This record gives sequence, C-alpha cells and structure tokens, in this order.
Amino acid sequence: MKLSVLIPARNEEFLQNTIEDLLQHIEGDTEIIVVLDGWKPDYLLSGNLNGEKIRYIYLSESIGQRAAQNLAAKEAKGEYLMKLDAHVSMSQGFDRIMLEEIEKLGDAVLVPALGRLHAYDWVCGKC
Repeated sequence: MKLSVLIPARNEEFLQNTIEDLLQHIEGDTEIIVVLDGWKPDYLLSGNLNGEKIRYIYLSESIGQRAAQNLAAKEAKGEYLMKLDAHVSMSQGFDRIMLEEIEKLGDAVLVPALGRLHAYDWVCGKC
C-alpha cells in the first residue's frame, strides 16, 4: 500500500459524495480510512461504498477530529498519509500524481491546489 487517505468525520452531510468521488478518481495503490466519530450513517452500511479500498472505523462516542485522525493514521497501511475533510472532490489520478511527485522530490510535504467546491450541487467553480 502506497497511500492512505484519512477522513475523520462526524455528522458530515457530504461524506457519501466525498467517498464516491475518491473511489472514482483513485488510480494507484490507495486505501481510504473513514473514522465515523460518534455517528453511523445508514448509507455507508451497504452499496458501493464498501470494498477492498475502503475501511470504516466506528466509534460509539466522539473523540474529536484530531484524535480520530490519529486513530486512522495508526490503522493505515500506506507508506504515505493524506488527511482529507469529509466534503471534498479530487481530480482524476490525484493519488498517482502525488506519489509520482513525491518520488521525484524525495521526502516532501505536498500542498494541494484548492478549488472552491459548491457542495450542494457538487460543482467546482473555476476548477
């Protein structure tokens, strides 16, 4: 496993969209770890939001975003970690492109370009 995407989430109305988007845009050896911090939405329990690339950690009581992120990092199998909010959209092959850049640069911290996502209709303005 090369990359682990960590998503701490609590009461996130766009988490489903984020997970679907990630699954559509992953091209490399990437896993998604979602920490459900004190909540468990029904839509995650079935359908195409499960599979070999995604793992869920359910916490019956909230521990907070930072602790949830650290828990996901401990469970991660990837050589590299990427923390995401639960309301984002990514470009095609984001993981492959990031890993190629890391290999070119050596150990590095990458900062992604930020586009303005209008989450209600899941459209990115000026992207």
